[in-house]
Amino acid sequence: MNIHIRGTVEFEKILSEPWRHAIETTRARMAVQQLLDTQESPTHLETQLQNYIVKMDSMLHHVSQHHTQPLIEQPLFEWSIGDTIIQTPCWRIETILPRFALGMVKDRAVHESISSEQFKQARALCLSQEKLHIACASKIAQWKWKLPHLNHDVLKVQWHVAKADIYRGMADLCMLSTGIQKNTASTALFTVAQRGLRHFARAVTSWPSDQAKDLMNVAESLRYYYSSDILWSKGSYGQSIDRLERWHHTKLEFGPFSVLKSELGKIPFLCRERRQTNDGAYFDTIKPATKLADVSELIHTKESTDIPHPVETPAWDVGDVGELSPPELSETQ
Repeated sequence: MNIHIRGTVEFEKILSEPWRHAIETTRARMAVQQLLDTQESPTHLETQLQNYIVKMDSMLHHVSQHHTQPLIEQPLFEWSIGDTIIQTPCWRIETILPRFALGMVKDRAVHESISSEQFKQARALCLSQEKLHIACASKIAQWKWKLPHLNHDVLKVQWHVAKADIYRGMADLCMLSTGIQKNTASTALFTVAQRGLRHFARAVTSWPSDQAKDLMNVAESLRYYYSSDILWSKGSYGQSIDRLERWHHTKLEFGPFSVLKSELGKIPFLCRERRQTNDGAYFDTIKPATKLADVSELIHTKESTDIPHPVETPAWDVGDVGELSPPELSETQ
């Protein structure tokens, strides 16, 4: 999706009273306009967008504080997003679309970092993207008199809410990928996969998209995959096999997460191996385990709340297996 600024707005010629930052804001907007057109340097574009966002936020604050002062003329802000032209005299557009454009630049960096397995950097970028979309949603919510012809997705609150949840879920998948590389315990990986599932499910609820649905299915498969590992480690061999075989999805879209694709690619081998081990040593009955928390339940849990894995008590062990928690992965990984 391409985004461009159309036309010129010279703030110093619009304000009736001189303001010392007006010319700087005009220059910042022109720099962004040129870079969006040429696409010469994504890094420089990112810097200029951040600069313009700061200056435009300050400009809008100034105009709001001096709303009794007449304007020399009413500006018309004009952008193009893909094949759509957006025109409005509302100043709020200049605090929303630059953030959206910055998000597009950062999205490329997110996918590049994930593809090159720089998961710590990718996670930080995902969390930054989440904040950008939350800020956009907040500013759109303040736009009370948006006209019907401005009914573009990027100017809808729920679209940005869904995007924020997608990036938060991707941050969880980055943490999960790090955990896989470090051979972290399945109890921790189960919890992180469940967190990702919660965010992708919320995104689907807010604004259904293929990306949200695809990553939700990946997170769901990983949650059951690690649940099977937990059951196996606790001696619930038949239940582990049943869970692994029931959630063996062959058609999943992983996006840039090749580590997760490789992890779930182990399922056919594990199914055969556990069947052979059980048939030759444990002779445990293949049966369903206690159901995991439903997606609808996860959606409504607090951000700080992790629903633990159900405790299964195998026939040979009636002791307390304790609560499962993910101490091995910290938020900084």
